[in-house]
Formats: sequence, C-alpha cells, structure tokens
Amino acid sequence: MKSAFKPLFCLISAACMILALSACEGRGGSDTPASKVVIDLGSSSIYTEEERDAAVSLIREKFASFTGDCELHSIRYAGDGANNEENLKWLNSLREVRSNIPPEDVGKEYVQVAEFLMDFHSPIEEGPYAWELDMEYKDYQWWLARLKDREWEIVSWGY
Repeated sequence: MKSAFKPLFCLISAACMILALSACEGRGGSDTPASKVVIDLGSSSIYTEEERDAAVSLIREKFASFTGDCELHSIRYAGDGANNEENLKWLNSLREVRSNIPPEDVGKEYVQVAEFLMDFHSPIEEGPYAWELDMEYKDYQWWLARLKDREWEIVSWGY
C-alpha cells in the first residue's frame, strides 16, 4: 500500500514546485529571466564591449543583492560623455571619504568613469529598501570608476 502513494506524492510535489517557480518568473532582481532584461552596451570609442559587459555584470550583481522583489527591465550604457574631468573629480571625492580603501590604494585616484542607466519596477510590498513601492523607475543611474589597470568599482547609484 505504501508504494502506491509514493508515485502520487512525487507527482504532486513536482507540480507544486513547478507552480512555485512559475510564480516567481516575472519578479525579483535576480529572478527576472535574463531573456526579459534588455541590455544595451551601446558603442564606445573608450571602452571595449567586454569592459562594458563587465560593468553590467557588476551592476546586476549589486542590484540583485538589495532589490527585494524588483523587476529589472533594462540596463544601458549612457555614452562616453560621462568620462570627463568633472565626473572624475566627483567620484574621486566620494572615494576619499570611504574607509575601506586597501592601504596600497590610499592616495590613488580613479582614471576612468562610466555611467549606466537602469529601468526597473520597485517591489509592491515593504522591504529593506528606500524605493517608492510599486513604481516604475526610469534612468536610475549607476556610476562606475576604476583605477589605472584595475576592474570597475561601483561608486554611486540612484538619481
């Protein structure tokens, strides 16, 4: 008698798992299917496609770490114009006040800047984030910079 219930139990369990996974499909920073997220690396005379793609990967990782139940729509490179002296000065001033700079990097300055823009829908329920609930965010800024011969660092994000 026990063996007759085992296949039925497995079938019901599998059906419940499929329903649970499909309910998550369209929501969540890290649960948003990659095929639904539009990535626009644009063109650049400064950065290679691989460098821009590395920046997008870093942004997606950070966004997924604090999004709650957001739905990511798109990330796009804002263009080479962001790599200018004014933005370098601004991001270097933010770097100066950070307390987690490795001793070997104290006094070094960023030499390149990149801006990316993100569109997403904020969570519909309260959570540990500062966004307005159930709202479309457009052109949410991500500012990245790097030291000479180093990888991108996310320095600032938001409006």
